[in-house]
Amino acid sequence: MPSAGAVCPPLIVPVRRHVTGLATNKIDTTTLIEITTETPDCKLYFTSDGTKPSPFQRKIGGRELTFKYSAPFTLKAGKRTLKAVAVTRDGIKESDVMTKQFVVEDVGQVKHADSTTDYYSTEDYTSFFESSDLDTDTTCKSSSSACTLKNKRKPKRSKSPTRSKSPMRASLRSSLKKSPKEAWASSHTFDNFGAEDGRHSPPQPPLPEGPFNPTNYSGTQINVWGAPPGSWPGMNANNGAVTFGVPVPNNPYPTQTGFLTENMISSCNPENRHVTVGDIRQMMNKQRPAIEEPPKEPPKAIELPPAPKEPELEAVSPGNGDFKGNIRHVYAHMLEFAKNNKDFRLRVAEPKIGRMHEAKFEDEGDGYRITLVMGKPGVPRGSLRKPPKVETKTKKPPTPPSSTGKKKKETPPKSDPYFAMETEDLSVEGTVKPYDKFNAEQDAEVLRGAMKGLGTDEDAITNILAYRSNPQRQEVRTSFKTMFGKDLIEELKSELSGHYLDACKGLMMAPVEFDAYQLRKAIKGLGTDEDVLIEILCTRSNAQIKEIIKTYKTLFNKDLEKDIIGDTSGHLKRLLVSLVQANRSDSKEVDRNKARQDAKALLDAGEGKWGTDESRFNVILVTRSYPQLRATFDEYEKISKKNMVEALKSEMSGDLLRGMLTIVRCVRNKAAHFAYQLQKTMKGMGTDDDTLVRVVVSRCEIDMVQIKEEFQKLTGQTLEQFIADDISGDYRNIILALVVGGPPPNTASKSGKGFVEAVKHKTEEELDEEVRMETENITEDPTVKPAENFNAESDAEALRKAMKGFGTDEQAIIDVLGYRSNAQRVEIVKIYKTMFGKDLIKDLEGELSGGLKVICRGLCMSPENFDAMCLNKAIKGLGTDEQVLVEVICTRSNEQIRKFKEAYKTLYGNQLEEDIAGDTSGHFKRLLIGLLQANRDENKEFDRNKAKQDAQAMHEAGEKKWGTDESRFNVILVARSYAQLRATFQEYAKLANKDIEDTLKSEMSGDLLQGMLAIVRCIRGKASHFATELYKSMKGLGTDDDRLCRVIVSRCEVDMVQIKEEFQKQYKQTLGMFLADDISGDYKNLCFALIGESVAKPAKKEKKGWFS
Repeated sequence: MPSAGAVCPPLIVPVRRHVTGLATNKIDTTTLIEITTETPDCKLYFTSDGTKPSPFQRKIGGRELTFKYSAPFTLKAGKRTLKAVAVTRDGIKESDVMTKQFVVEDVGQVKHADSTTDYYSTEDYTSFFESSDLDTDTTCKSSSSACTLKNKRKPKRSKSPTRSKSPMRASLRSSLKKSPKEAWASSHTFDNFGAEDGRHSPPQPPLPEGPFNPTNYSGTQINVWGAPPGSWPGMNANNGAVTFGVPVPNNPYPTQTGFLTENMISSCNPENRHVTVGDIRQMMNKQRPAIEEPPKEPPKAIELPPAPKEPELEAVSPGNGDFKGNIRHVYAHMLEFAKNNKDFRLRVAEPKIGRMHEAKFEDEGDGYRITLVMGKPGVPRGSLRKPPKVETKTKKPPTPPSSTGKKKKETPPKSDPYFAMETEDLSVEGTVKPYDKFNAEQDAEVLRGAMKGLGTDEDAITNILAYRSNPQRQEVRTSFKTMFGKDLIEELKSELSGHYLDACKGLMMAPVEFDAYQLRKAIKGLGTDEDVLIEILCTRSNAQIKEIIKTYKTLFNKDLEKDIIGDTSGHLKRLLVSLVQANRSDSKEVDRNKARQDAKALLDAGEGKWGTDESRFNVILVTRSYPQLRATFDEYEKISKKNMVEALKSEMSGDLLRGMLTIVRCVRNKAAHFAYQLQKTMKGMGTDDDTLVRVVVSRCEIDMVQIKEEFQKLTGQTLEQFIADDISGDYRNIILALVVGGPPPNTASKSGKGFVEAVKHKTEEELDEEVRMETENITEDPTVKPAENFNAESDAEALRKAMKGFGTDEQAIIDVLGYRSNAQRVEIVKIYKTMFGKDLIKDLEGELSGGLKVICRGLCMSPENFDAMCLNKAIKGLGTDEQVLVEVICTRSNEQIRKFKEAYKTLYGNQLEEDIAGDTSGHFKRLLIGLLQANRDENKEFDRNKAKQDAQAMHEAGEKKWGTDESRFNVILVARSYAQLRATFQEYAKLANKDIEDTLKSEMSGDLLQGMLAIVRCIRGKASHFATELYKSMKGLGTDDDRLCRVIVSRCEVDMVQIKEEFQKQYKQTLGMFLADDISGDYKNLCFALIGESVAKPAKKEKKGWFS
C-alpha cells in the first residue's frame, strides 16, 4: 500500500473474460484495455512505445507521445509496452509508473499448442453470433435452468456448420473477419448505420496511425460493438466487461446521451425539437444516391517543365506585401551586379555554401541593408572564436507614439536593467552573454534530470547556469517552478554543497536580490562582515543603492539603514549611512576651481593638521561625482607629496580606511579595483572563496573582460591561471566558465543522453544533413608551419654548435626543432649526417634527457617512422603497451597505416601484423589485425537503409542478447566508412534509446573496449579525442611523458589549434595552463613552441601606485 497522501499506481487490465490456456498478456486486436486507479480525482496518462509518460510535456517535436486516458481502447498487432501514471488534478503529486507488456495478434490468430482443447477464440465469437436461439448444441437455451459460461459445455468447432443464417449473424461475421472495431469512428463515412436489427454492418473507421486505437477524445465514446447494451441477444456490455451467452432484457430506461451528442442532435434539427435515437437511426439508414464515377480522360502527354527564367530587371519592386516579388527583385539585381563586378562574381562563385542561418532587413533611411549569413560546410556555426566587437553606443532618436493603441510584444532584455545603472557609462564588456538558442523549458528539463535520482550531474548544471544571462536564468527558474512545482534554488540546496552551491545560488538570484542577500548575510548573527558592506555600498551607483534598499525591505522586512546603524559604529557607520542616502552627484561636468578647493580642504583635514578630520573626507568622497573626484585627486597630487591612496593610508586605519580606499580606487578605475580584490582572495595560503564568488558572479555580465586585462597587468598572469591553481572540482569549473565565457560546450549533442534525445526529435532529412556537414573536409589548422628562408646547412651548424663541448645549449635546439616543419627537420637530419658524419638523433639522445629527449627524437623522424618506432617500443620486451597500439592503429587512415607498416618492415625487419598477433590475443587481436588491413571504406556517401540494418545487427549482438557477439561490432566498426558509421550511430540511438558509447561500456571491457571507444570518438571528433588523451597524460600525480610527446609530435602539424579549442571547452582551462602546471624547464619551452604559445615571463616589480 502507498503511504498516506500518496497516489496509488494505476492498473492496466484487458477487458475480457478468462480463457483457459491463454496467457494473461496475450490479447488480440479486439480486446479493450482499461486503466484505473483507486485514488479518486486523478488524471491518467499513458504511453504505448515504452517511454515514461510525461504529463506536463505530452508533445515532443510536434508529435504526441503521452496520451490522456478517458475510456478503454484497443491495441494494434505486435509486442506493445504500456506505461501509465496517475496524477492528481492539481499536478503536484504523481504515482509510480505502472508498466505492462502485451502480445497483440490479429483477430483469429491467437493459437495454442493443443488445438483440441476447448476454449473460446475469435472464431468462437463468430460461431456464437452465427447461432440462433433455436441452436441447442452450442448455445444456451432460454430456459429457467440459468446456465452460465462456467457450467455450460463450451462449443466445439464444426467443419460443416448447419446453422441457419440470419442477416444479423452475417453482418457480425463479416465485421469480425474484416477488422476489429476501433474505439473511434469517422462521422463522414456512414452509408448504412444501425445494429439493432442486424441488417446492416456498422461502418469501419479508418485505422489511425500509432501502436493503439484510441477512443474518441472529442467527447463521445463510440460503443465498440456498434449497438447499445441489451440490443443483441446473448450479449451484454456492463461496466467495461463483455459477457456472452446470458440474455439481457431490454433496457427499461430511456437512452441518455452526452452533452456534445445533445448539441449535435439539436443542431441537426432546424426546429430544435427532441429527436430520439430511433429517429437518428432511420435518418442514417436512408440510402444515399450512388456517386457516378466521372468518365476517364485519356492520359495527357508528358510535358517537360520549362527552363527557369531569370527574373526581369525592374527599377522598383512590387512591394505592398508581395514578399516573393521583392525577393525576386533583389535576386535580379544581384545577378546584374555579379555580371558587372568581376571581384564579387569570383568571390561568390568559389566556395561551396550551405544553408542560410540568419537574415536581417534594416531600413537605414537612405537605403535598405540586407544581411545574410550562410552556412560553411564542415564548420559548425559558432565553433570559431571571433574577436569581440567594440560597439559604440549611439543615442537613437525617440520614436513617435503610434496612432493605434496596440502595444507590441516586448522581447526579454538581453541583460538585467540593474547592470545598466552603473555609475558611469563606460565601454565595458562582460564574459557571460545571452545564449542564442535559449529555451527555458528545455533548460528546466535538463536541470531536473541532472538532480533527479541518485547522484547529481554537476557538469549539466554548470553548462546551463554559467552560459545563460541573468534574465534567461530567471526565466528558467520560473519555468522550473511552473513545470515541477518546486523552487529551483531550494532544489540546488538539497543536491549541492560547499562553494559550488554558493556560486549556483548566486547565479539563480536577480542581481539586486544577490546584493541584498549578501548585505543581510553580512549583518545578521554575531559579528558583522564589514568587508561585504564596504564592497557593495562603496561600489554601487545611486540607482543601484535605491533598488537594493527596496529589495532588502521586500525580502527581509527590515530597513537597511537601521540595520547598518545597529551593527556598525564610528566613522565607518557615518560613511555607510551617507552612502545609503544615494545622493552622490551624477553630473559629468568638472569644476576645476571646486576641485582645487576640495583638494586644499582634504590636505588641511589630513596632512596639514594634528590628527585627522574624517568628516571632511566623508563629505567630499561621498557627495562629489566621479569626474569631479578625479580632478580633485589630480589637484591633491599637485599640492602634496603623496597621492590620495598614500594620504589615506597615513591618516586612517581599519574598516574606515578600507571603505575610503574602495571609493578612491573605484573612482580611478573600477575594473582595476575588482582585479585587485580578486588577487587578494587568492594571494598567499588559502582562498577567500566568499569574496571570489561574490566578485565573479556580480561582475561577469558587466566588465569581466576589462577586469581580466587589469588582473594580467597587475600580476603578470592570467586570471584563469590563478583560479585553476587555487581551487578545484566543480567549483573551479563553474568559476572558470564565468571568467572565460564563450559558447557553451556542445559535447552533450555528440554523445550520451543528449545525442539520443536530439536524434529522436529530428527527421531523416535533418539527420542526413548533419552527417553530410560532419563528413565535409574540415579545415585543419596546425601550430607548426614551414619556416621562411629555411637553410638546412645553417640549422645543422647551429645544432652542432649547441651540442659541441661541455654543456648543451637547449634553447638553441628548441629554436631550430620547435619552429621547423617535419619535412624541414628530416632534411636537417640528412644534411647533419652529410656534414659531420654523425646521426643527429643519436647526438640528441646523448646530450638530452627526460621528456626533452623523447620529444626531440620524435621531431627528427618522419610521421610513419615515428609511428613505427612507437609501435615497436610498445611490443618489444616483456609485456605490451596496449594503449599505444590503440592510439596509433585506431586513429590513423588507410594510407597512414600502409606507410607505417612499410616503415616497420624497413626499420625492424619484421611484419607488424605478425608481431601484433604474437603479443595480443582474443577479440582485441582481431580488432587490431582487422584495422591493419587498411580496407576501411573511405567514401563520403552513406546509405540510410544500410545504417538501419547495421544498427539492428549491433543491437541484437549486444543489448538484446545474453552475452555479446563482439565479432559483429568488429565487422561494422572496422569496415564501414566514417560517414556510414555516423548514420549508423544515429539509427542505433533511435532503435536502442541508448548511445553507442554507453552500449560499448556496458557490453565490453579492457583493451577491446578502449579500442572500440577510440574508433567511435575519432569518428565523432578527432580533435576532441586527442584533447582527452592530452588531459589523461597530465591528470593526477606525475606526467605520462611518452603519451604527451606522442600526441604533441603527431598532431602539431595537423589540427593542434582545434585540439586546443576542444581542450578549453571540455576542461575550462587552456592547454598551455595545464602544461605550465605539469612540466617545467626546457621541456616545457619546447612543448609551448610546438602548440603555438609563448612562455609567460615573470612579472616585473613596479613602483607603488594606486593598487599596491
